[in-house]
Amino acid sequence: MATQSTHVFRLSPERGRKLREELNLSEFEFRKVNHAHFQARGEGAVATLYQSGKLVLQGAGAEGFMVRFLGDIEPVPAKEKKEPAEPSGNLPQEAIGSDEAGKGDSFGGISVCAVFVQEGQREKLQEAGVMDSKKLSDKKIEILAPWIRSTFPHAERVLNASEYNAGWESSGGNVNRLLTRLHAEVLSEVRAETKARHLVVDQFGANKPLSRYFKSESKEGVEVFEVPRAEVHPAVAAASVLARASFLNSIKRLSEECAVDLPLGSGGPVPPALQKVLEIHGPKKIKKFAKLHFKNVQKSLT
Repeated sequence: MATQSTHVFRLSPERGRKLREELNLSEFEFRKVNHAHFQARGEGAVATLYQSGKLVLQGAGAEGFMVRFLGDIEPVPAKEKKEPAEPSGNLPQEAIGSDEAGKGDSFGGISVCAVFVQEGQREKLQEAGVMDSKKLSDKKIEILAPWIRSTFPHAERVLNASEYNAGWESSGGNVNRLLTRLHAEVLSEVRAETKARHLVVDQFGANKPLSRYFKSESKEGVEVFEVPRAEVHPAVAAASVLARASFLNSIKRLSEECAVDLPLGSGGPVPPALQKVLEIHGPKKIKKFAKLHFKNVQKSLT
């Protein structure tokens, strides 16, 4: 895989505005981030310009971004620090990977997907530009998702907001319990089709709930790898792309249904959108559009 790198720059307000204009013309996707002027995603790079003037650039496409947009600016010298460790253990090349999208978004439900990648297919995914969906623009995700679905065995679970709220309540108000069930469902479905022995998941619970689930279910011959930063595995990266694509489609449909342009995330644009939804549909219908246990949603109802 291409090296993932992080670079930091200091921009004047004028230079920051100029960069935003250049990225907008280059069809980068913009997102709202707390304490930031903007975050732009595209071409394998994520650029976040904070209100302090600090620009943080990440992703496999960072080098190309610097050449194209920041050629006149030197990065801030990095302090000596220990590089973050790769996911523990040697991850098998042939595996089913799973990932989710929507967990941190106030509007909509959640999507969980699993993808099986055989040994030797890593290069095919790399050539197509598949990587952790957080490093891809939504436009790129929309292009990659149909190809992944047509090329690799996969399974998806997409809960709308009402289904998410019911699932969260039936899970005792524990998001990790709900995630464990959904991940187990998609992993089991793909495993039934492929007979794959290895499962790779980005660790979301300290007690490794999926390892415990498959052990309790007596799934002989199944080895589960729950590790931090599992998106470095091609199967998990592909699953993250599918999950993100499914969640984006669900938000698009939900926006049309409620006649409000629903923002992603849980930042600044969310409270005004919540007020619009409440004005149009009333508090009794909010469970159809938003996650009821989120603090900003609860606050809007008071």
